[in-house]
Amino acid sequence: MNVVRAADPRMVWRSVAVCVLAVTLALVAVACRRGSDRPPAGVPFATGTTNRKLSTFIFEEEGKTYLMTVGVNAARFHDDDAFIPLTVVLLNKSGAKLEITRESFTLVDPVAGARYGMATIPEVRVQGKLSYDRQLMDLDHLGLKLEIFDRINSNFFPSQGIVSDQFELHSHQYMLDNLYFPRPEGQLLGKTFELHANPKGIEHDLFVVFTIPEK
Repeated sequence: MNVVRAADPRMVWRSVAVCVLAVTLALVAVACRRGSDRPPAGVPFATGTTNRKLSTFIFEEEGKTYLMTVGVNAARFHDDDAFIPLTVVLLNKSGAKLEITRESFTLVDPVAGARYGMATIPEVRVQGKLSYDRQLMDLDHLGLKLEIFDRINSNFFPSQGIVSDQFELHSHQYMLDNLYFPRPEGQLLGKTFELHANPKGIEHDLFVVFTIPEK
């Protein structure tokens, strides 16, 4: 006669614990994979994929040590011009200083593989619209993000006055300025671009993926 023995409660709970652990590890693996969906700098995102938006015309990339935003409100009105403005914030939340120069920023067309350095002051002055572009910097949407930090005086493209394009960003300091780049070849409005920042003091490029919407 076969005798049916009751399951050992300790074995039951051990089996449940193993199952729970397996499920937890699987969820963590999925989360990590999703967190790595962002491709390396210069590799095209999936169509229509950009950084998250702070507002309609401002894209942001924020981590524990840096914040970088790119505003495209003014750029929408430069489709027929030789140079386009991007409103850029770079905030240093780390303990290390960042050394900023004109060479610290590069506009990238990841599909074409083209890279554009910053324009020169004389050629942008010839194009004009500097004062108009400053009116479209969308500053109201940046106030809450930046109110507890200190703004450094930067002036990469002054319509007149003193140029300020070499400076240091120490902890809890930020720059906010319109930076001009050559208009990328081909389609501008509705296309995905990247703005890279590589100041001395960081190990890897910071970059924001954005689109310039149609007017």
